[in-house]
Amino acid sequence: MNQDSRSKLFRLQDLAPPSPMAKEILAVLADDQADLEEIAAIVETYPELTTRILRCANSAYYGHRGKIQSVAEAIIRVLGLSMTKALALSLSLESSLRVQSCPGFSEERHWYLSVLTAHLARALTPLHRGMPKPAPGAAYAAGLLHNLGTRALVVLFPEEMQRVFTLEEADPRALTLDLLDVDAEQAGALLARRWGLPEPLSEAIAQCRSPLTDVRDNPLAEVVAVSVRLAEASLAQEGPPPLPELVDTHWGRREEIDRVINEVIQRAEEFRNMARTLTRHGVDA
Repeated sequence: MNQDSRSKLFRLQDLAPPSPMAKEILAVLADDQADLEEIAAIVETYPELTTRILRCANSAYYGHRGKIQSVAEAIIRVLGLSMTKALALSLSLESSLRVQSCPGFSEERHWYLSVLTAHLARALTPLHRGMPKPAPGAAYAAGLLHNLGTRALVVLFPEEMQRVFTLEEADPRALTLDLLDVDAEQAGALLARRWGLPEPLSEAIAQCRSPLTDVRDNPLAEVVAVSVRLAEASLAQEGPPPLPELVDTHWGRREEIDRVINEVIQRAEEFRNMARTLTRHGVDA
């Protein structure tokens, strides 16, 4: 790595550390045991987060009749656990990674791919037979955070990333490396480690766009890498995207995998609505 690359990575380390609120939200994202009461208790610890969750639940967008007055009620009656986790994460990241000066960066697209990848990863995890067995919560968290590095690079290098987003013929990953000497996956993994995320999550972020042959021995990273490919492919076509080549010895039956992917992709409009909500309440609120 040359001096310029090291300098850019050093700037990533200078980004603001996550707030106490963000640390708690990041921890609960990957926790399969976290229930409604625990998540509501964490949210209610922070007045700004509580206010925004309630504002979202009571917005005309959801069209709920009656006034939602508690976080628990917002989760049960309007938002659901997945939406609450994603909304809390988006609000938490805003304090450290506020995107302001890169018009080519689509906040809505960012959150759509994050949410879709997270749901695909969580749904596919039980079908992976590798060891150690990945936890669905960890897969969901890694999917939701897999684009963390892109956001960080946009904050630090808006002009360079504007070129990445607007040069249509260029490969975004190759162009990012050419302009910055680091890619979004390296940046995301570095930031994840700086923020104290568990190493398996950081590694899954680092390898989410690696060749599948390179992650065959890392079940969590493989599940996330497959989910990223499926999510990105779904943007370019109607219906379920083609399944990347999988190794039969450590995945379930192809018919079962196809069924699970179809079920998630059929919820695409729901995830687009989630992305719009995350964009509206995470940035403009």
